[in-house]
Amino acid sequence: MTTEAIAPAIAPALQHSAWTPLTRVAFRIAFLYFAFFVFISRNGNLFDLFPVVGGWINNALQWPPDHASLWIGRHVFHLTGLAAAWQPTGSGDSALNWIEAGLYVAVALAGGLLWSLVAALRGNRRTEYATLNAWLRFLVRLTCGGFMLIYGFSKVFPMQMAPISIGILNEPVGNMSPMTMLWALIGLHPAYEIVCGLAEVIGGVLLLFRRTALLGALISAFVITNVLLYNLFFDVPVKLFAANLLLGCLFLAVPDLRALFDFFWLHKPTVAQAVWMPAASRSWARITLRIVEIGFTFALLVLIPYSLGQAWRQNRKQAHTSTPLLGAWHLDATHPATGAFITGDGAPATDLYIDTAARAFTRSVDGALWRTHLSIDAKAHTITVNPYGRDEVKYSWQMPDANHFVLATLPPDPPKQKEKASAPAKAFTPQVMSFTRTPIMAHYPLLDRGFHFINQWGYER
Repeated sequence: MTTEAIAPAIAPALQHSAWTPLTRVAFRIAFLYFAFFVFISRNGNLFDLFPVVGGWINNALQWPPDHASLWIGRHVFHLTGLAAAWQPTGSGDSALNWIEAGLYVAVALAGGLLWSLVAALRGNRRTEYATLNAWLRFLVRLTCGGFMLIYGFSKVFPMQMAPISIGILNEPVGNMSPMTMLWALIGLHPAYEIVCGLAEVIGGVLLLFRRTALLGALISAFVITNVLLYNLFFDVPVKLFAANLLLGCLFLAVPDLRALFDFFWLHKPTVAQAVWMPAASRSWARITLRIVEIGFTFALLVLIPYSLGQAWRQNRKQAHTSTPLLGAWHLDATHPATGAFITGDGAPATDLYIDTAARAFTRSVDGALWRTHLSIDAKAHTITVNPYGRDEVKYSWQMPDANHFVLATLPPDPPKQKEKASAPAKAFTPQVMSFTRTPIMAHYPLLDRGFHFINQWGYER
């Protein structure tokens, strides 16, 4: 008898057969933990995939765990300074992120055990959670598929690992952080970044369709394992989220691991056991689920590539926009670093490396580089500098000559007519800073070496 012939008879029985006590306890804990991952994880959840309305929902759902983590961080772990508050740093591995993750684990363990105790006191009338399991798997599948596609398309349109900055090109290798080294190597050749992105996109696309979801979970788990290793060994601050994505993909694949082993290793006929869609006995429920699935798939496979493609086109346009400000600039000693020129952590900055009309790096007094967004208005002679994690600062700029650059802070925008000033505006005194162009190499072997089929020896320097 073929697998196709026995599947209809076996699958329902497997899904609704009684679970062992250990399986029920493990599911209760897993259900609570993955519910946190799907709905309220700060590093990425299902609502993050929805524009505008997703942010509103997140603000409401994340308020309790955010404030609980703040309290634990300040009163139990005695965090102070920047670590004692949520910061828009782009790191998903801050002290508060780890505390919140520990809180989710603790609540899942305690809640799962309490759930099991209550069930035992009631005589364990529920011997399985097939329906709840189907809903959980459906939501985890959409979440994992969505983020595989977001991260994948951000590499297919090579923006996540941008071309190497002037600041990084002039950084001694020994001074580079492991993450900067990794980002530079992947961004060095956009084609390699695109290949990495395509692997993530393939896993994400397969996850969206029930007939290919198992293959998608396996491919995604393989790809995310490599990403997690990158994050661990090169100190990329997305370790928690990558680990959760991997756990999600493994959770989706686990029910069919025995079937895969029997088929590929023992060469026995078998049937996949996993359920990829909640059962719906009524037609309106089936139609609703199908609409949700199709709408979600359309949004991920059409809207996300379109929006990222538009952003990539804009980046390309800005990269080809000519401006005399391109290059490396050092703050003159006669104008020491002040609060008017700072990095993402609020420290004074000493250097500005302008790569394009929209992209730069600032260097802190401690030598650290900070990704920085620029907005240059050539006609008005203004430039807005926005180090990652800080509010933007607007300056006017002048160039007395090709090797000198002067910035002057501009007053903040006046309040809108509907907004009433809480206090009289203080007199504004602009702060003026002058920069001198730093000489850089005209050519870099890292960029110019290229590819060679024939090498008489390894080119090293």
